[in-house]
Amino acid sequence: MDGHPATPGLISTRPPRWLAPVLAVAVGYYLAARLGFTFTLKPYPISTLWPPNALLVAVLLLARTRDWWWLLAAALPAHLSAELQSGVPAAMVLGWYASNCSEALIGAGLVRAFIPAPLRLHSLRNSAAFLLCVVLAAPLLSSFIDATIVRLIGFGDSPYWDLVSRRFFSNVLAELTVVPLVLTWAAAVGSGAKALKPARYVEAAALAIGLLGACLLVFEVPHSGRQTSPALFYIPLPFLLWAAVRFGPVGIATALPVMTLAAIWGTVHGLGPFVSEQPHETARDVQLFVIAVAVPLLLFAIALDERERLERDSRAQLTHLSRVATLGELSGGIAHELNQPLTAILSNAQAARSFLASKTADPELLAEILEDIITADQRAGHVIDRLRAMFKRGETHFEPLEVNVLVREVATLVHGDLTTRGVQLDLRLAERPLPVKGDRVQLEQVFLNLMMNGAEAMAACGSGDRVLTVGTLATAGKVHVNVVDHGAGFAVPPAKLFEAFYTTKPNGLGLGLSISRSIVDAHGGKLWASTRRGGGAAFLVTLPSLPKG
Repeated sequence: MDGHPATPGLISTRPPRWLAPVLAVAVGYYLAARLGFTFTLKPYPISTLWPPNALLVAVLLLARTRDWWWLLAAALPAHLSAELQSGVPAAMVLGWYASNCSEALIGAGLVRAFIPAPLRLHSLRNSAAFLLCVVLAAPLLSSFIDATIVRLIGFGDSPYWDLVSRRFFSNVLAELTVVPLVLTWAAAVGSGAKALKPARYVEAAALAIGLLGACLLVFEVPHSGRQTSPALFYIPLPFLLWAAVRFGPVGIATALPVMTLAAIWGTVHGLGPFVSEQPHETARDVQLFVIAVAVPLLLFAIALDERERLERDSRAQLTHLSRVATLGELSGGIAHELNQPLTAILSNAQAARSFLASKTADPELLAEILEDIITADQRAGHVIDRLRAMFKRGETHFEPLEVNVLVREVATLVHGDLTTRGVQLDLRLAERPLPVKGDRVQLEQVFLNLMMNGAEAMAACGSGDRVLTVGTLATAGKVHVNVVDHGAGFAVPPAKLFEAFYTTKPNGLGLGLSISRSIVDAHGGKLWASTRRGGGAAFLVTLPSLPKG
């Protein structure tokens, strides 16, 4: 509610929420039907690729079950408009609308029985449900319904089983071509996917040009009267693999329709390697070829995407566990850091109570005591807030940050532990702000690991030499954080330090530096290590500077 009462007599001009989906379904269905008619091989009566049914399936898979009825109803005017233009009897038009809806309901209903949420092609389990329910079961069962309706109405003289098989392959091809395209792009848009870098746009353009060129070479040139080399069919394959590997399910779901449309368009116009004297054999050859290519490539792209996602989740979990382990090592120092403000709060509160009991309280003195209590409470609360944030496992969240602030927050966390170890922290921070864009918790984890490693490296040093220096500075487009200790340094090549599970600590896991480098890399930066000439080690974190507004 916005707090403003509605003005009597005024009617809201905001369109109802169902209007846009209804218009989208109607327009999409009409255009898909007109496209399907252009893919008919005369006098072959059934389209080589019939997209409207697959479009309805995709819409139902994305929608709530309770909305299915009006989404199907939205397709009726478009169906009537598209079909009646072709001279088909009204009874047959209505019969085909019923069979088209039956395919959509069967496919979406079976999937929803196994996967209650809107279907996403992001796992092999969901892909198996899609292939079995949408690609296989729905076209097969609805083909029997369609053939029965055609025979009952008496439209044409094709044998029953011919009608079933021809419609089945046409709709299988449509489901493989249209549904993944709609589902993958809907998921990408709905998840708020980040914009690609310019290099990726160039790569996508090169892929599109290459795929189009390969399809034109294979499917849009005459092949009649001479033997077609089997090697010709493999020309688009490298570009399809390129799309699957580099752009995932969205890439292959976009590339496959390009090849499918090129193959069918060329065949309909008497071009390409599939042209034969029998239209139904020509259609069957095209359909089987595209189906045989689409299924393994789609599964391949989804398997790669699922593996990458699982690896990403595993890295996130490992990063979180490493952070928790580091904080566990700091527990004594953190307790000391919290004990100081709590002790100050207790002392000030007791003093105030004593003044009040003796009735000698000076208002200015009480105000000063209360101010000290507030300051100590804020100090303790700040430590607790940083601990809560670092213990919590959440999604990576990039936001504008100030590096000097991050370093000070980490310094607050490690202050108690450094005091216990007898380590003096020397902060040499740049005077001006150093803005970067990154995840606060992850960057603080990097600085925490480097400071803790530096403190531990100086355990054998004399008390006067235990100085940990942390400096920040900015150069052209870069922000640098340098952590320097006065320990023994390291005798192995610097690259060895960042290998997973390599450690020089008796009880170390060997993950801190490896995870720190992966975090810095994910932020577009670099993490270096070097041994100082005067003794000790230096670790340099370099991050891209955030441009000014």
